Amino acid sequence: MDEALKIKMLKLSRAVLENDLLDSGNDLEIYDLPEFEEERGLFVSLHIKGKLRGCIGRLEAQNSIYQNVIELSKAAAFEDHRFSNLTKKELGQVKIEISLLTVPEKLEGVSTFEKMMKIRPKKDGVIINSGFSNATFLPQVWDSVPIREDFISELCRKAGLSKNYWEENELDISVYQVDHFEGP
Repeated sequence: MDEALKIKMLKLSRAVLENDLLDSGNDLEIYDLPEFEEERGLFVSLHIKGKLRGCIGRLEAQNSIYQNVIELSKAAAFEDHRFSNLTKKELGQVKIEISLLTVPEKLEGVSTFEKMMKIRPKKDGVIINSGFSNATFLPQVWDSVPIREDFISELCRKAGLSKNYWEENELDISVYQVDHFEGP
């Protein structure tokens, strides 16, 4: 996606937050562009001073990019259970990051370890599934958890499993890539 469209996507996200927090009355329809009709998995992450402040996304394409940016911007600000609701005061400090996802691909292998070794650090986002437990990390998480075994252990923990669950149990593992960009 070209830079001008990425900037418009970030502006749409900011306009959504301004409408909800400041009652700004921004016209969101001006961002309803043909290029944003494509259905894609997408995440919206909010950061303040380099720290995560909210992140919500969809792995699978369920809505258009336009609709996802609107819904997920609100969700990242007001529905991420790890954080309190974003405030008016914080709005000016928030950096918005959008990640457009490719379609996830399931990794094949005889063991969880064999599948895990197919993951490309810093390139692949990872989804794990075991029964009703699942979790994902965007590729950006490799910056803070650069070792494969630790990465999968943290994903297991995020999914509500024990950190070493993958060592003795079978996991389904899928990977995806992202085009991510951020702005004020």
